Amino acid sequence: MLQKIKTAMKARVSWVERHFEILLIVAALMAMGLSLAIGLSQSVWFDESYSIFLARQSTDQLLYLTSIDTHPPLYYLLLKGWAAIFGFGETALRSLSVVAMGGAVVMAGLLLRRMFSAKIAAIALPFVVFAPMLLRYGFEIRMYAVAMLIGIIATYVLVAALHASRRNQWVLYALYAVLVAAGTLTLYYMVLLWFAHLVWLIWQARREKKPIFKTPWLVALVGGALLFLPWLPVFLTQVSNNALAPVTQALTLDNLMGILSFLFIYQPAWQVGPFLSLVLLAVIVLLAILLTKLFRLADKKQRTYLLLLTLYILVPIAVLALVSLVRPMYLERYLSHVSIAGYMLVGVTIGILMTKKPSKKLHLAGAGILAVLLIGVVQLAQVGNYNYQRLYKPTAKQVAAEITECNADTTILADDPYIAMELSYYLPDCEIRFYSETAELTGGYAPLSNSPLHVADPAVELAGSRELIYIYYNEPTLTMPETLTAASRITHGQLNIAWFYAEGVTP
Repeated sequence: MLQKIKTAMKARVSWVERHFEILLIVAALMAMGLSLAIGLSQSVWFDESYSIFLARQSTDQLLYLTSIDTHPPLYYLLLKGWAAIFGFGETALRSLSVVAMGGAVVMAGLLLRRMFSAKIAAIALPFVVFAPMLLRYGFEIRMYAVAMLIGIIATYVLVAALHASRRNQWVLYALYAVLVAAGTLTLYYMVLLWFAHLVWLIWQARREKKPIFKTPWLVALVGGALLFLPWLPVFLTQVSNNALAPVTQALTLDNLMGILSFLFIYQPAWQVGPFLSLVLLAVIVLLAILLTKLFRLADKKQRTYLLLLTLYILVPIAVLALVSLVRPMYLERYLSHVSIAGYMLVGVTIGILMTKKPSKKLHLAGAGILAVLLIGVVQLAQVGNYNYQRLYKPTAKQVAAEITECNADTTILADDPYIAMELSYYLPDCEIRFYSETAELTGGYAPLSNSPLHVADPAVELAGSRELIYIYYNEPTLTMPETLTAASRITHGQLNIAWFYAEGVTP
């Protein structure tokens, strides 16, 4: 029986090698289609609306607003250019991230083929295609998928440079330096991946007894840092401007388990029930067994690249755990750009073992892990872009659909700037006023700072309204003018719409 499996595997190898590029394209299209299908059923939420708002601004204003927030500007500039070509529709806006995620799948396959073989890469591809974390941030109108793509391209270029001829090597290292700077200007957390690269490169240099300070890769990393230097003063200002929302967490044991649960079933650890807890435990035990076999059977070259994939995902987690001793800096989305390495590592583990020692048990193990990932995809399709920090499902799209028209008699009041930003994408022609204790706003709210739409006391300032539409989360917090009478209320998730009318006005 085993001989038949080996013969069949050899036949498949030649087919895979001949059609690997086609397999890659199909895999990327599947991932892109899944991610976009899930994404188009979601409502744009605050962070996404902020991205869209910046993309509508002039370049100077975009850079200014970025400088007083918490993220670098490159993604916003890319989105601005993308929207100038394809427009500001939801499909167009989400497509930038979807295309970047699809590109990351392609580059992951090419990297795995270079490091291992076409057959191993082909076996590993399904574990990347049906990766819940990749699909989730593949449709987000934020920088995470673009950062993921830059990271995997940079890793490919680095691996290629290490084995290139001297002439091509410097071209590749120059490209690597540009990618390091571009990645950091897309997402500051990319520095965690560059540090993982550095750890792996130092390990290689020590193993081969080469002097670290005379290596071209060190020059490339320094070059990347120098290219970032013009933005460094802005970054230092951002570090101290307190614009970061107070939702980041320490990387505790609960959150470490949460990383695993997000990777496999896209649920935080605190939400996982008894059945899925057993499923996750089974996956952890199974992976431990498979990894033990892997490092026993893998050859020297394979172990080198297995270490790279391991460091790719584990070093950022370890650094965030250490930083948590001083300041909480973890959110699951801040690891989305390196999560691809975790899926690649799982896939490669199955792939190498199948080529070294195929068996029915191994096929069942691979199918079982893939089945768990599919559970995660189903879970993702159900929860969509549920916000696990604010504990709500964005529904601004549904709420905006309830507002059929905005006229001179209509006043829309958002309970806070957060809601106002969410609604702004869906109601671009409506004047959305918002309540805030202060008119001076910072961070993601800076676009609304000192806005004429700011309301400090609705009961007084909106007393002359004819029709007032009040939108709020959960329970109302504001007092409406005594001149208005409540007429109706509609709820979508945790977001509510309440209509108030002046005397004599017919709803």
